[in-house]
Amino acid sequence: MDRKATASSFLIFIAMFVMVGCMVVKVGATSQDHFVVALEEEFEIRKGQTVSIKNTNFQIEILAFFNQPCPPNVNCIWSGVGIEFEYRSDGLSRRGINVMEAFGYKITLLKTDYESFAILRITKK
Repeated sequence: MDRKATASSFLIFIAMFVMVGCMVVKVGATSQDHFVVALEEEFEIRKGQTVSIKNTNFQIEILAFFNQPCPPNVNCIWSGVGIEFEYRSDGLSRRGINVMEAFGYKITLLKTDYESFAILRITKK
């Protein structure tokens, strides 16, 4: 390969690297990984996001969504739909699928598609 072809290949590689880098930055810039809400405020949360409740040590994170419903006319031991949450407070954590109470707080699921988002409200028990 001659020098000109090598230089052209190198420039194409750099251009592709920069374009991929820009795409990654744009994707990361559109989502908030951590935010704060007030107690009793409705909020939307997505997988991997952490929400802190203002003026408390309570945090919530969605670890996974499950959306594989039980087929019709089949007896299942679990519905196949749910959300795996992790709750944190004062250095302790609790995890579970569809666990809606933790550390003295009640979590109300207002809306979800069991694939990408959940709208929640957290109140004191």
